[in-house]
Amino acid sequence: MNQTNELNISLEHHLLEVLNALPTILPDDLAVQLSAFISSPSSNTVIPYHILLKISRWSRSPAGLKALQSSSLDPQSYSMVSLLAGTRTSPEKNFPAYVATDPETERRHAANDKKAVSTVVNGVLSVAGTGFATWWASERTGLRLEWRALFATFVALVVALAEIILYMIWDSRRSTKKTELQTPITLYYANV
Repeated sequence: MNQTNELNISLEHHLLEVLNALPTILPDDLAVQLSAFISSPSSNTVIPYHILLKISRWSRSPAGLKALQSSSLDPQSYSMVSLLAGTRTSPEKNFPAYVATDPETERRHAANDKKAVSTVVNGVLSVAGTGFATWWASERTGLRLEWRALFATFVALVVALAEIILYMIWDSRRSTKKTELQTPITLYYANV
């Protein structure tokens, strides 16, 4: 079953304004489908996604472009991005609230993510700092400009390679800790 037929989009005021100009210039079958939803906006608070998709496709066709331009309407206002801007998908559905299965696990994941980001930032700063320090220190060697740049780049690449290796080691140890923490629980449930 096509899931786009199941989706509804909230019929917001700005979307209604854009769609109200269309029934007179749309092809008959599409105009009838659209009119069913925009004729009485107080009773319809949603519009099916597939109708908006058809309107967007029509607006990009040569006939649609010509009709929109002859009516002094902007064809870009009928792209899917423009039509969906400021709307909600399936507002009539009540999705359950997200409940963390284990707040401690969620906190640990957030802390690990922060550590990973700070490790990557540290590596980038190390590479940039080493490259700049090498460039600055090579000024006193009497090397020409292009050799200084090449030397600084080489040193920065060596440090980058070292940082990548250190990150891989750190990540593998972190992954090993995760599996060690999960293994006793898995063994317990496997034996029950």
